Amino acid sequence: MSLAVSLQSRGAAGTIARTARVVSRFGATTSAMARRLDRYESLASAHGVRPTWPTTACVLERHPKLLRRYAERGVELALHGLVHGDHAALDHARQRATIARAMELFGRSGLRASGFRGPYLRYNDATLDVLRSLGLRYHSSQAVVFPLLSSDLDAAAASRYALALRLYSAVDARAVAVRPRLRDGLVDIPVAVPDDEILLDRIRVTEPALSAEWLHILELTYRRGDLFTIQLHPERVSELGQALEACLTSARVHHPAVHVACLDDLAAWWIRRAGFSLRVMPAASGRCRVSLVADPQATLLVRGLDVPAAPWYGRDSRCERRVFEADAARLPMVGVSRRSPPDLLRFVAEEGFATEVSDDRERFGAYVDCSDAAWSEAAVLDAIESGTGPLVRVWRWPDGARSALAVTGDIDALTLRDFVVRSWETRDWVSHEGRAG
Repeated sequence: MSLAVSLQSRGAAGTIARTARVVSRFGATTSAMARRLDRYESLASAHGVRPTWPTTACVLERHPKLLRRYAERGVELALHGLVHGDHAALDHARQRATIARAMELFGRSGLRASGFRGPYLRYNDATLDVLRSLGLRYHSSQAVVFPLLSSDLDAAAASRYALALRLYSAVDARAVAVRPRLRDGLVDIPVAVPDDEILLDRIRVTEPALSAEWLHILELTYRRGDLFTIQLHPERVSELGQALEACLTSARVHHPAVHVACLDDLAAWWIRRAGFSLRVMPAASGRCRVSLVADPQATLLVRGLDVPAAPWYGRDSRCERRVFEADAARLPMVGVSRRSPPDLLRFVAEEGFATEVSDDRERFGAYVDCSDAAWSEAAVLDAIESGTGPLVRVWRWPDGARSALAVTGDIDALTLRDFVVRSWETRDWVSHEGRAG
């Protein structure tokens, strides 16, 4: 399957070229990769960052002592399948058997994984059902593509890039809110592209363009308050260590801050945040009452209300009070028309706004009216942003952070043997297109 997926996404020439590059990164023993893992972990820890390394269970089984050493240093090891196969090709029963077996191998190595990333960033509805049934907290397999700075790709590079986006079923970051989503108890954490594989092997950029591409995404996500999940496989840290260092350095100088966390911590935060309760009620004539039940890390933003608050970002201020009354000609919440789809209302609520279904747009500080089932998250957020106010909101990230950053890198081989046997291990996996369950 590894060979089949490579041929599908790269073509024969690209597969041959990639194989040559990969072979050069591995050795007969783990020593070459251990040096790369050491550099990766050292670079991250120097900035106080815990990376997440989704790891194929069969690789962990072959090298438990080495990988356990990094877990003991604080690296999060997540599930990356039993073997490095395309989970979009498997039905529910097969996925339950393989993922449960992967969890068993983690347990035998003294490790407990709370999350999952599909090899090739591929999954289907059955994958998500299995992860929920096995008690996992999150998955991080959905690619979200940000605009490239390198816009002058030649035809071959553009074709290689397009094949990758098709393989990943990548979503356009310009159309969606790039942040976690809680769906029936499972947190979906998006992954940013261009990732390391695209930058190095497909569009083939070098420094300083490598660092510039990721710094560009960091700034885009900061302006929008989004999440930047870096994907840097440890075997490529020699080529992209400078870009990672640049991002971590830049993230630390922003104010408001960038919240930097491993995937498990992000998922835990998102689940806690889902339990917060923000209520807005009319009070005396021309006044409103706002109450927030949340833990101390919650960030309450206010706009257009005369209450004690510190300037934060743009038009918003940060309020430390959890209960207050204020003068307000309109309620500081988002009204949603009755004809708007139910999933739009859920989206606005998960964005942290107090909401009410109503056709009286003059009653609210912001209003959304959409009859189109194919509504756009970006358009909804633009409509709210353009509202006259006032507004209150539980922001996405803890402790007043503006945006978030996670550093991740999949481990699917530590030796040349690990890499070579991948196709044999997935020889009976049947490939197909799409994400249908």
